[in-house]
Amino acid sequence: MSFSFDLEPLKASIDRFGVLNPPYLLRNSDSHFTVVVGYRRLLAVRELGWSDTVCQILPDDFPPFEALLLNLQDNLVHRRLNSVEKGMVLKRLTRFLEKEEVLANFVPILGIPSNRQTLEQFLGLEELEEAIRISVAMERLSPRVAALMGSLGRDDRLRMNDLFTSLKWSFNQQWEAAQWIVEIASREGRSAKDVIDEGEIVGVLDNERVNNPQKVKSIVKILRARRFPSLVEAEKLFKKGLSGLSLPSGVNIIPAPSFEGIDYKLEIVFTKGGELKEKVAELSHLSGLEKVTEFWKGTEHR
Repeated sequence: MSFSFDLEPLKASIDRFGVLNPPYLLRNSDSHFTVVVGYRRLLAVRELGWSDTVCQILPDDFPPFEALLLNLQDNLVHRRLNSVEKGMVLKRLTRFLEKEEVLANFVPILGIPSNRQTLEQFLGLEELEEAIRISVAMERLSPRVAALMGSLGRDDRLRMNDLFTSLKWSFNQQWEAAQWIVEIASREGRSAKDVIDEGEIVGVLDNERVNNPQKVKSIVKILRARRFPSLVEAEKLFKKGLSGLSLPSGVNIIPAPSFEGIDYKLEIVFTKGGELKEKVAELSHLSGLEKVTEFWKGTEHR
């Protein structure tokens, strides 16, 4: 249940104080041993050059499922599991239990949302490339995005991982961009890697004059325009139409999200009632307002 961990703090502790909690082992049929509890402790002892350390040997008839639970309890008590390790735990539990039982009794104690979709996402993490698992374990890549990447080819997965870890993306930005990349690739009959490696995005990535947050913002804008070209054009037309109205300062007209609705909002910012009255009066005499709902039309956004 251990992945992508820093052994140095544990080595320093053991070097100074020794192994305070002995590892637990289970004897195999070939007289070798399986580590049930204390895998990282044994790694630390070995790296310190010790020739031996005290271990507890479990009874030969100790049930494998109980050994798994013992391992899980030891880990939960002593450290915080990363997302990949949580996926490893869940994967091993499904060897003994139905998913419904895992979902009901074990997902909550791991701090994971208790729904089937999230469970499936975590179960698939162990199958991904090491570079992607490291990104997830270090919280640089969203587990949900990693699960989506599982449906792609290896080159596409690794390229998307590079894109999201080379810049600082929020998990929400990653999820939105990843969906758009997959949808663009599907619509255009191309690979996700090809979508990312196109000149416009590469140009943003190679631009040393802008910082990482600006690069992320630019890439999101590029992908959105490619995924929703008609919607973006409608937004431009609407903005252009508003700019020609000479609206009073602090006044804005807001359409329905994605123009999918018939209602518009009028926003007026004011500090005093007299200021509000003046702006309303100015609006009442403003020509062109009757055409505001037509500014964006003429495009078939989707």
